[in-house]
Amino acid sequence: MSQLHRLRVDNIRFENLTFGFENNAKIFQNTTFDFPLDQIVWIKGESGAGRSTLLQLQAGLLIPEQGAYVMNGENVSEMSFEEFLPYRLNIGYGFDLGGVLYNKTLEENLTLPLLYHKVLSPNEAAQRAMIYMEDLGISKYQHLRPSVVPGGVRKLVCLIRALIMHPQILLLDDPSVGLGQETALKFFDLVDELRQQGELRHVFLSSFDDKLMSVVNPTMVAIDNGQLYLHEAEDDSGEKKAVAA
Repeated sequence: MSQLHRLRVDNIRFENLTFGFENNAKIFQNTTFDFPLDQIVWIKGESGAGRSTLLQLQAGLLIPEQGAYVMNGENVSEMSFEEFLPYRLNIGYGFDLGGVLYNKTLEENLTLPLLYHKVLSPNEAAQRAMIYMEDLGISKYQHLRPSVVPGGVRKLVCLIRALIMHPQILLLDDPSVGLGQETALKFFDLVDELRQQGELRHVFLSSFDDKLMSVVNPTMVAIDNGQLYLHEAEDDSGEKKAVAA
């Protein structure tokens, strides 16, 4: 058994965090925010506001210029690869088509992390991958490589890859893009199943799919002017008021 089941993530926080890409304006500026946990959180913002960047910071793929990204009271930026590995094994992420290996079949793509980290035996890993592929209607493509399957199938492989390790934290960037509404809902049925089992706890996603989000019924966090806010709540007069964490 790998390290991924030995760690419980109970705090995810930005502390005076500043980040911007080279020669561009800062996306986040002295941002302090405690992320809601044990729920599905919808990251909202205009195009270019930093939705994808936020998710990549949470995944540990980007490093803040200043301030800290904190998990369980520890500054991720100050961790070595070995120190962050138990956290990384508890994070599943799906960023567009990132992470798909074009020299491997769909089944091999899905079983690779399970085998590399020795989470399951080869037979168990193949069985888990097949269950998810059957649930999402793509099992007939299992022995094909990503370059010869429809784009929607590749997208589903990316999404299943994000779930395959049964992480505590799931990060999804526009998960319904390229999928039909029915298929997207089937994927979120899998998300709900893992949440009910208690393995998947914290889900963060960006999306412009208001229809899908109305079904998922998430907590909303808005990015505005480099800061993060909980969703607008109505005050006693019925007017909406932004609530900062």
